[in-house]
Order: sequence, then C-alpha cells, then structure tokens
Amino acid sequence: MNLLPAIDGFFFRRISASGFGLMRMAWAATALAYLLPQWRDITLLYSDAGMIPHTLSAVAYRNEYRFSLLDTYTHPAAVYGLFLLLLTMLFCAMIGWRTRFSTVVAALLLFSFHEANLLPLGGGDTVLRNLGFLLMIAPQIRAFSLDRAREQWRQWETDRTFLRPLTMSIWPWRLLVWQFIVIYIASGIDKATGTMWWNGTAVASALHHGHFARWPMPVMDIVSRASGLVCAAVLVFEFGWLLMLMPNRFAMRVQEYIHPHAIRRALLLSGVLFHSSIFALMDVGSFSVAMLAGYLGLLLQEDFRDMQKWVKGIRGKRRAGWRIVVLYDAACHLCRRSMFTLLLCDHLQRLQAVNFRDRALRKQYAPDIALQDLDRSMHIKIQAESCQLSAVSFHGFDAFRKLAWHIPILWPLAPLLYIPGIPPLGRTMYAHIAKNRNRCADGYCVHDSTANR
Repeated sequence: MNLLPAIDGFFFRRISASGFGLMRMAWAATALAYLLPQWRDITLLYSDAGMIPHTLSAVAYRNEYRFSLLDTYTHPAAVYGLFLLLLTMLFCAMIGWRTRFSTVVAALLLFSFHEANLLPLGGGDTVLRNLGFLLMIAPQIRAFSLDRAREQWRQWETDRTFLRPLTMSIWPWRLLVWQFIVIYIASGIDKATGTMWWNGTAVASALHHGHFARWPMPVMDIVSRASGLVCAAVLVFEFGWLLMLMPNRFAMRVQEYIHPHAIRRALLLSGVLFHSSIFALMDVGSFSVAMLAGYLGLLLQEDFRDMQKWVKGIRGKRRAGWRIVVLYDAACHLCRRSMFTLLLCDHLQRLQAVNFRDRALRKQYAPDIALQDLDRSMHIKIQAESCQLSAVSFHGFDAFRKLAWHIPILWPLAPLLYIPGIPPLGRTMYAHIAKNRNRCADGYCVHDSTANR
C-alpha cells in the first residue's frame, strides 16, 4: 500500500456536503429553540446585575482554557444585545444567509454564553458546542442554504441546468464520528462500572425520577416493565460504536456478507430510536435533539441515494415510474422562479420542465392544449413512463395540488389542500396571481402573450 495516497484518501476523499448542511440547519434550529425561552432571564444569568457578577466568575468557575465575550461586555444592556445578536445569527445560519459568517458568529457567541455561566448548562449544550465548532472549521457547510439557492438560480437562469452537488473533504466527517464514539463509549463505561445497568433497574429508576419524567407515574410504571431489556439494549448500542473503529481490511471482509454501510446505518437507526424515546418520555433538555442533529452530519451520498430509492419504492412501482411534464411560461419571471423552486425540491426526480413558449416543445408535449389556456395557468401532464396510456392533465391550483404528492417537502401540505372550502379558495387565488403575474418592474415579466419562442 502506498502510504501517501492512503493518507490523502483518509483525510481528503470527497464526500457529499449535504449531511453537514442538514446538520447546520438542525444545530441552529435546536440552539434557537432552547435559547428563546431564556430571554427573560438573560440579565439574571449572564450580566453583572445577575446571580454571578463578573468579579466572582474566577472563583465560581475554572479559568484555564476559558473564553467569553461576556467577560468584557458585562452591562445588562450589552449582554441582552449580544443575546439578540446570537438569536439573529442562529436564524441566519439555519436558513443559510451569509452561511459561513453567521455560523461562525453564532458558534462564538454560543461559546461565550455557555462559558459565562455554567450553572444552566446540560449535556445537550456540550453537544451543541462541539457541533458548532465542527461547523466552524468544516470546509463546506452551504448545502441547503439560501446562499446556495442563489447560486443555483443564477446557473438555472443562464442555461436551465443546476450546479453539481456540493462536496467536501472527509476529515470533518471523521471528527464527527470520533465525537460520537467518545460520547457513547465514555457513557457505556460509566454505566458498566455500576450495578443498576447490569441488574436492569437503571431505566426504571430514571423514568420514575420526578424531575425528568414527562408522564404520570402510572404511565411510567407500564413503560418500566421493559427496563431490563432496554438496559441491555442500551449497553449493546453504546459499546457497538466501537465497530466504527474496525480496520479497513476487516471492514472489507465484513462487506462480503453485509451491506457496506450496514453497521453505520444500524447504529444511526438505533440511535434515532434511543434518543427519540428519551425525548418522548423524559425532559432532559436539548440533549436528545442535539444528538439527533449531529446524526445528520454522518449521512453520506450513498444514504441519500438509497433513501431516494426507498421513498420511490414505498410509493409503489407504478407510481414510482411516473413522469410529470410541467408546462410553464419561461417569459414570465414569477413563473421561472416557481419552476426553479419546484425543480430544486424535486428530490424524487420526477419533474420535466417544458417551456410552452417554445413552439416545437409545445407541439411535442401539449398539442392538445391551446396556447391561450397554457398562458392562463400552469399545466401538468402525468404519464407512466412504461405504458402507452394517455397522459392525465391538470391545470392551475389542481396541478399544484397534484404536484404536492410528488414533492416530499410538500407532503405535509398536500392533505390540507383537499379540506372543504380550500379548493375553491385556492383556485380563486391562483387565478388572481396568474392573471397579474406579468405586472412587475424587473424588466423580465412583460411579454407578448401570443409570442412563440
């Protein structure tokens, strides 16, 4: 084995940046959700007018390797201003506006508030700090961001294509894997040194703790019946992360018998079940949600591809092969924006955008639809790729409602579009927007509705 190529591949092999993009969004959303309820107590917790003035922090907390902007800005008004800035930067990081800048500023401010007062912190805050640090140093975190969407829009406006998927070096992913290994192995060792996890009473004890239990004790009594089994499963799960340290030569042999990513996926699915159960049954702060946010960063391109195949599979073989032709007005700026957004969300890759202003394309895809009707509303034609049946057409609000079932991000909205009263309202609103869609001042929308391009 050549040493230098092996080292280069270990640290700098290119992987999908989508996992870290999702982790950035979940990290910022989690921190934002758990910081917002503190806004009334910010001056009490972090300013000189609060419970621990700056002059006492050296006595109350450690001084080594400590950094906090709140050591400098101690006035209540300044502390509150920094808190509002933190919330703003977290929101910007979540949506991906000035992604790198907002993420770095949000992480540094989060560190500052955590180091200013250790008393309100829990295990979830430590996880959020570590994830924030990884996002700060990761070479690519712009996936699923407004910044990336703007780049895609410029590319799509130029030649109706999308940019290649973002990739990054694998070393931040490896650091994240090590972070989870350290967390789980340390936790497993701590559990194994006692007796309650071995005799199966630890889970029942935690569920009956009055400070953490979310449900009344009779409910916890029922859940606790599985305490022994759950205790054993948790120990197996946590020490199972040692398998992520398996040398490559052994891993390749194992892959002859199981899927190459089976071990990692089994650990992730077990972790999702583990932390979701903790969140549902116990109030342990942000820990479970922060851990689940970190799991997103461990997803690779193979995971996204296999999930796409799985979703297509559960939709049924016949439906999975459907092709949806979307006839849109490329001379209308609003229509181009709408079509771009739909294609950007088309993770199942079922949509085919067709500009009905192009006479040849209109003749090929919509010879049975009048130009005036196409100009009046968006039309879609759905047909199974593997059969010769006539395509089914929809237009306007009904076309959008049909599209919602084929775009995963719109699935929660789709059933609501069938509520009595919503369809007529939706058709009226759509007709109004479509009628006035060319009234804009950007220079792109005004066009001759009879033009053939």
